[in-house]
Amino acid sequence: MRKIKNKPTASLGLALLTALLLFTNAEAQQPFKLVCDIWPPYQIETATGISGFSVEMVQAIYTQMGVPTDNIRAFPWRRAMEMIKHGDAEGLFSANLTSDRQTFAYYPSEVLFESSWVIWTRRGEEIHSLESLKGKTIGVVSGYSYTKEFWDFIKTNCIVENVNSDKANFKKLSAGRIDATVAEYSNGLHLAATLKYKNITPDQTITVKRDGLYIIFSRKNTTKEFVKNFSKTLIAFKKSKAHSKLQKKYFPQAP
Repeated sequence: MRKIKNKPTASLGLALLTALLLFTNAEAQQPFKLVCDIWPPYQIETATGISGFSVEMVQAIYTQMGVPTDNIRAFPWRRAMEMIKHGDAEGLFSANLTSDRQTFAYYPSEVLFESSWVIWTRRGEEIHSLESLKGKTIGVVSGYSYTKEFWDFIKTNCIVENVNSDKANFKKLSAGRIDATVAEYSNGLHLAATLKYKNITPDQTITVKRDGLYIIFSRKNTTKEFVKNFSKTLIAFKKSKAHSKLQKKYFPQAP
């Protein structure tokens, strides 16, 4: 009698290989985990999710690279930075360039945008020099990157109060609980308009800093090659009509 050969092992092996390939492909198509804080007009919380200038910029670059970005989530800034540091997220925006962050994050060669940080005060109580800040109560945001010169000055000459957001500082400033705060120009304009605070004004004669803002990538789960490709795509995008359209959409009042 001819013996019938059974091939369960071969069939099982083929099934396992197919499943592995499908799983690997599915993993490759999973959206990158990108995080940010709420920082209008760059990152805005809406009824349907997160939007804003930086959000749309990053989404446009990822789309051109063929990488999904469906799960952008917002957290308090300090927590979002810790997620990048420990590899719990792959990308964070919008961040200043600092030497300590470079120890755990990759920076693209191109900024998302450049911005000016200025002093904000109540109308009628304008401050036109750092010297006039002496003895004043200044609001800052925990985890934000200010210049060493500014930090040294306010720590020595002012009362410094830390909060978790620019919005909290603007509320305190409008109510007279602090004398001044530092905020990025366009962010401050958006906050003042949203909160309907007509008693708050920027003083552009004191520029605390003008700095580039980046998307940064965790060294724990991102490759240098990916960051290099992101940079090239970003540079090309900033020369496009789509980029000009975004600028007009979010910055009708240019800094």
